[in-house]
Amino acid sequence: MNKIIISSLLAILSVCLCSCDKDFMEKKSTQNVDQSQMFETTDGGMMAINGIHKLMYTPSLSSSYAQGGYQTFMIWMDMMGEDLVYTRANAQFQSQAKWTLHRNATSSHLSYHYNLFYQFISNANMILQNIDAAKGTQEERDYIKGQAYAYRAFAYYNLVQCWGGRYKAEGNNNQLGVIVRTEPTTENLPRSTVEQVYELINSDLDNAIELLSHVATIAKTNKSHIDVHVARGLKARVLLTQGKWLEAANMAALVVEKSGAKLQDDTYTTFNNRMSDQSNTEWLWGKKGLEEQAGTLKDFHSFMSNKNVSYNKNPPRAIYNLLYNRISSTDVRKTLWFPRAQDPKTKPAPIVPTGGYIRNYMANKFLLANENAKCGDVPWMRLPEMMLIMAEGYARAGKYSEAANALYPLAHHRDPEYKLSTKTGDELIDEVMFQRRIELWGEGFRFLDLKRLDMPLDRGPKPRTELGYSDAPWNSNKKMPTNVDPEASNYNMYDGHPMGEENRYREAGIKEWQWLFPQKEIDVNSLCEQNPI
Repeated sequence: MNKIIISSLLAILSVCLCSCDKDFMEKKSTQNVDQSQMFETTDGGMMAINGIHKLMYTPSLSSSYAQGGYQTFMIWMDMMGEDLVYTRANAQFQSQAKWTLHRNATSSHLSYHYNLFYQFISNANMILQNIDAAKGTQEERDYIKGQAYAYRAFAYYNLVQCWGGRYKAEGNNNQLGVIVRTEPTTENLPRSTVEQVYELINSDLDNAIELLSHVATIAKTNKSHIDVHVARGLKARVLLTQGKWLEAANMAALVVEKSGAKLQDDTYTTFNNRMSDQSNTEWLWGKKGLEEQAGTLKDFHSFMSNKNVSYNKNPPRAIYNLLYNRISSTDVRKTLWFPRAQDPKTKPAPIVPTGGYIRNYMANKFLLANENAKCGDVPWMRLPEMMLIMAEGYARAGKYSEAANALYPLAHHRDPEYKLSTKTGDELIDEVMFQRRIELWGEGFRFLDLKRLDMPLDRGPKPRTELGYSDAPWNSNKKMPTNVDPEASNYNMYDGHPMGEENRYREAGIKEWQWLFPQKEIDVNSLCEQNPI
C-alpha cells in the first residue's frame, strides 16, 4: 500500500487481547519494542501476532464512532442487505444502509476500513518475512506463520469482495480486484485482477492449513486465535464465494467433523450474554471482550445489542418482516425478534436499554447480562456457518441427499419439528439459504451473499395504499400500528420513513456493488485505478 495507508507493525503492538503468566499463546505485546529485536525469538513473533488479533476490534484513534475494527465492518455488511432493518433516523450506519457511504471516496469511514485491512496485510507481511529466523521451536514458528498467512488471506478476501468485481464461477475473472502486496514495501502498485487476488488468498490459506495442522502441543485457550479449523473455515468461505461448490462443502465438512465444536442447547434461550460469550461450544473464532479494550460507540454491542448507549436506545435493529414470517413457530430462533414489540401486552417483552425505544420486529439476538458493560464477545466464525456451507455447496452441486443431511442437524436442533428435507433443485437451495439468513442474521454476511450470488438487493414491497392500507410511520413505543398491509415490507416503515423509497431496490451487477477507493489512495498512488463513479 502507499505511504499514507501502510502501517507500522509497532503501531499496533500495544497490550494484546489477553495475558497469562507462562502461556506462549498469551504473551503480552508492548508499545515500546525495538523492531530490530522483535523477531529475535518466537516470543517476539507472538507479540506481533497478538497485535494483528487486536486489529479485529481496536477502535479508531479518531473521534469517529462506528470505527472499531472488523466488528464494525460486520455491521456494515448487514446494513447494506435487506435482512437487518433500520428503524429510526440516526447518524451511524444510516448512510451505509442507504448505500451512499461506500460510494463516498472522501469518507473517513471508507478510508478507515480500507486502511484496516491493509494494516492486517502489512503486519502479516512483516511477520512472514522475519519469523523463520526467530529463535524458538519449529512448532512455535509454524503457529505464528500459519496465523499470519490466514490473516493476510482474510484481509484480501474482504478487500476484494468489496472493492473488487464479483468473482464469476464460470471463469474469466480479469476484472480489477485490489492492490496485492506480499512484502512490507510502500511503492506504488496497480490493482491486480480478481483472479490473481483469489490465487493469493487460496495459496495463503493452503499454507496456513499446512502449517497449523502441525501444531499439536500449543493449546488454543482463547478463541481469538486462529487454528487449523478456523483456517479451513476461511478456506470454505472462499471456495463458496468462488462457486466451487463441492470443494467448499468438503472443506466445511472437515471443520464440522474434526474441530470438536458442537451445537449448544441454550445458544438462543439464555439471557446471560446471549451470542456474546465465546465459551459457547458453537464458536470457532471470536473476540474476547475485555473492558480495557472498549471504545465508546466503537464496539459491536454499542450498535447491535441492549448495551446502555445512545445508538441502542434510539434506533433498535429489526429483522426483515417477510423473512421473519417464514420462521416456524416451533423454531427457537423465532423468539429472537418481536413483531409486536410495541404492544404493551407482548410477553415476554423485548429487552431494551434503560430509556430505549421499542420498535416492532426489533432484535434481541445479541444480549449483555449487564447493560452497562463496556463490551462483549463477538463471533467471527461459528459451527452453524460451516454446516450451512456444507448444505449450500452440496445443494448447488446437485447432491441433494447430501445437502439435506448436512442441513438437518442444525435445522432440527433449532426446531424440533423440522423434518429431513426431501426437496431438490432451487427449492432445496432456497431452504438452505433461508436457514442461512436466520441463523447468521447480524453476523456480517448478507451483503456479501447477495454480491457473490449476483442477486439484487430487494427490501420488499411498500404498503399498497391504493388498496387502503396505511403508509403512516410506526412511531409509538406503546401503540401498535393499524391497518398494516400483510404483504408489505417493514423497510422504511419506522420513524419518519428515514431510509427513503429510493433505497428499496438495487439491481444486481450495477457499479454500486463495488466500493470506491479512498481518494487519498488515488491521489498518492497514480497506478491505482478508481472504480466507476
